[in-house]
Amino acid sequence: MRFEGTLDSWYAERGHGMVRPEQGGEALFVHVSAFPMDGQVPQEGERISFEVVSKSDGSKQAVRLQRLSAYKLPSQLRPPRTGSRAPRPIGRRRRASPLMWMVLGLLVLGFGATVWAPSHALVAANGSTQARH
Repeated sequence: MRFEGTLDSWYAERGHGMVRPEQGGEALFVHVSAFPMDGQVPQEGERISFEVVSKSDGSKQAVRLQRLSAYKLPSQLRPPRTGSRAPRPIGRRRRASPLMWMVLGLLVLGFGATVWAPSHALVAANGSTQARH
């Protein structure tokens, strides 16, 4: 059976809060995992619909929450719109161009040739007298 209520308190750093049922009775514990995964942060005063289950210790908990009214930020707290273009997704990365890979490969080869030059090439380049003996 579904009930309606209000998110009475919310502790974001802990990931839980209390729901006050509209039908009355004691406040119910609610965990962040009970909220829909819609990207919205739970807000105190938000109206929700929920089901009640009993935990192993006998206490009751609100589960399978649904938001009854979309929570809107006051206009003073909304970020200003800067343009008509949608923002890029956060997790998206640019792919490396073939030119960048070619330049990177040449740098690695040049560095490798400098560091790991054969010893006879160094002797010839330095004009060392040890090679003549």
